[in-house]
Amino acid sequence: MDIQTNLKLFQELISCSHKLYLWSYTPDLTLLHTNCPEEMIDGNSFFMINQSEPLLKYAQNGHHPFVMDSFLNILWIADFEWEEDRLQKIHIIGPTFSGRNSYQKLKEKLDQHNLSVQAKLAVLKQLDEIPILPTNLLFQYAIMLHYCITGEKISSQDLQYPAMLQEEDSPEDIRSISDEHRGIWASEQMLVQMFREGNPNYKDALEKSSSLSSGVKFDAGDSLRHSKNNLIVLLTLCSRAAIEGGLSPSISYTLCDYYTQRCEDAGTISETTNLCRTMLEDYMQRVRQARVNSAISKTVQSCCDYISVHVNEKLSIEFLSQRAGYTEYYFSRKFKQETGYSISEYIKREKIRKAQTLLSSTNMSILEISNELSFSSRSYFSDTFQKITGQSPGGYRKKNMKI
Repeated sequence: MDIQTNLKLFQELISCSHKLYLWSYTPDLTLLHTNCPEEMIDGNSFFMINQSEPLLKYAQNGHHPFVMDSFLNILWIADFEWEEDRLQKIHIIGPTFSGRNSYQKLKEKLDQHNLSVQAKLAVLKQLDEIPILPTNLLFQYAIMLHYCITGEKISSQDLQYPAMLQEEDSPEDIRSISDEHRGIWASEQMLVQMFREGNPNYKDALEKSSSLSSGVKFDAGDSLRHSKNNLIVLLTLCSRAAIEGGLSPSISYTLCDYYTQRCEDAGTISETTNLCRTMLEDYMQRVRQARVNSAISKTVQSCCDYISVHVNEKLSIEFLSQRAGYTEYYFSRKFKQETGYSISEYIKREKIRKAQTLLSSTNMSILEISNELSFSSRSYFSDTFQKITGQSPGGYRKKNMKI
């Protein structure tokens, strides 16, 4: 098949899943063809403001896909159709968002451009039509596009980006400010090591690290965003250290996803601060428990890990026994011998531990928490909570609420 046939098939395959458009241009960026609706074509030109210069510069001799992003954090990927040493066409897929962008933030960015009210409303309307794709999926589409054009198989490592380092940003400039970070590495390593060991004195190391640095040094233009960025960096460090300390990777990664989302949902710096305390203590307790359970067999530990990750679901002894490859009778005895709890009791305790976190760090009602953790009723949840902790859910929340 020729290139045009390949591109038509590529375009049809992508349209089965996403409204991701294909654009074909001449080497000087005159539009030749697109499957984008006519009413959106002008908007695409606006979104690509400031993209033409770096694209044309790269197109002079570029042969691999080129990633572009606009001031609104919208992505495209361009690829190039060459005939011997002469560029014939530039093919572009996009636009797409790589994540959910705040409408207000987008509006603020638009306000920085001298647009009429009518033009601004038209742009905002078109933003609603732009799909959200994970960057790894977009990159896979770029690899497929390149194959359709050239027949060459490449990887995501071959994708090209606009140059970020300017000539004035020399290594000498970086070295001249390196003293601002003196001592941070050592204190950070001390904190990480404490998480590997499950050492409850981690708060002292955290305080020392905080006294040396206020976090990632860049101007986010928003103190809340700066606080969130620092929390996510700390979360990443702790989640990896926890794995090295013996915590199951599946649990650590799931916790990382959970707390990252909680961080993004936070509306104040106080919320992120309290979330940080909850997150650190949660990881620390889990690492310590994992180290205590190090003598437990892999089969039983795998079951414990599964319960922890799927604690929101209804779990049965029958299912867990089948998953382990044993009869219910044998596995129930083996589980209790190694953990000291029956499977049903262990599940209840894990659910109550999750409930304690939700009660102390969210505004979810007791009924919502009961439903979230798949209890059959609010009263059964309250009775179970009282039996395990010695307190009612409401009493626990009153003493431990952190937001």
